[in-house]
Amino acid sequence: MSDVQRDASYESRLSRLESIVAELEGDGIPLDRALALFEEGIELLRSASDELTQAEGRVALLIERAEGLFDTRDVDE
Repeated sequence: MSDVQRDASYESRLSRLESIVAELEGDGIPLDRALALFEEGIELLRSASDELTQAEGRVALLIERAEGLFDTRDVDE
């Protein structure tokens, strides 16, 4: 994956993935171009998926306890 893709935001990766899908769904795309787009898409998907997994792991609710301190809890609890 290029440094540009690695530094891109989650949203920009999704946007690029949508562009790749649209181009792949088009007519008359040469095989070598399709394979290059597919490879780029897989890299973007893995990167975005990793970022999403990390974000999900950090998501927590702040719960103010009676003594005014804060505690965290996973969203699933």
